[in-house]
Amino acid sequence: MFNGFSNMVLANAMEPLRDVKLRSPGANFSWRVTTLDGGPVFSSSGLKISPDLAFDPDESGRKLILIAGYQVRELIAPDLLGKLRRAARNVDMVIAVDSAPWLLAAAGLLDGHTATIHWQELDAFEEGFPKVKTSVTRYVRSGRFLTCGGASAALDMMLDLIHQLFGSAAAFEASNMFVFDREKQTEINQGPQRLQHKCSPKVLMALNEMAENMETPLTTFELAAKVSLSERAFNRTFVRELGITPGKYYRMFRLQRARYLAEETELSAEQIAMRCGFSTASSLARSLSNTFGVSIRELRQPNKLWRGPQSDAGPSAVKGLA
Repeated sequence: MFNGFSNMVLANAMEPLRDVKLRSPGANFSWRVTTLDGGPVFSSSGLKISPDLAFDPDESGRKLILIAGYQVRELIAPDLLGKLRRAARNVDMVIAVDSAPWLLAAAGLLDGHTATIHWQELDAFEEGFPKVKTSVTRYVRSGRFLTCGGASAALDMMLDLIHQLFGSAAAFEASNMFVFDREKQTEINQGPQRLQHKCSPKVLMALNEMAENMETPLTTFELAAKVSLSERAFNRTFVRELGITPGKYYRMFRLQRARYLAEETELSAEQIAMRCGFSTASSLARSLSNTFGVSIRELRQPNKLWRGPQSDAGPSAVKGLA
């Protein structure tokens, strides 16, 4: 973390990880917040963040996430650039968010790579670092470096990263938490409206049909017919636009609704199964266990308060994110 960071960028980068950690039992990872000297940093709006410890560039086997914002040029110093070069040799991946790609480029780490940065810095970034191929995309992966622009791009990037690291189920859960309104997602058009700028009218129509046919799910053939596409064309279009087959999306949509009902209502397992299109409570239980690794009984236990990354283990906790 560096002074001048955006609160929204930090939240969009960290909160999806928090959701995965709390809701996906198989996602065994931790993170720590560090600053260059171990002292506090301040956001652009004055929010004070106290880190867990000072940044250690020699720690290996982790992913390094850099978050910087305003006045990024004032951060450039030989000590920082040297530590970034050392860290890049040790970590699995370097993720630079908002204006942080400027720091990587200043250290020469992005030479020969494609990178992006916050849109306000794009022109200056391209002029200042001619050895870096500047991209206008929201986020871009080049080798071990992943760079992205502002707050909304950080959320999209993190959801994509969660999909790569922890699977489609974890990404789907996190996406629903931060993109959809979970309490109203089964109302007509609620989910699809959130995706209206990302999906074609045909896919949006199909999403509407899924939401309207929860208790008695339609087959992929029936969904394709509803939107006037062949089954093959429908599958191809759905995967291209959402990165998942319609059948798998539909099932996960129903499972996510079942999970919500288990957590927030007193409905019996049989009632939840019926409302979410499963033939029996045992069928629903198997699907929940296979997809999310939890049972309805476990979902109904009081949620444990998040106590931070050091609650699971000491300094030798599973190496994942830094």
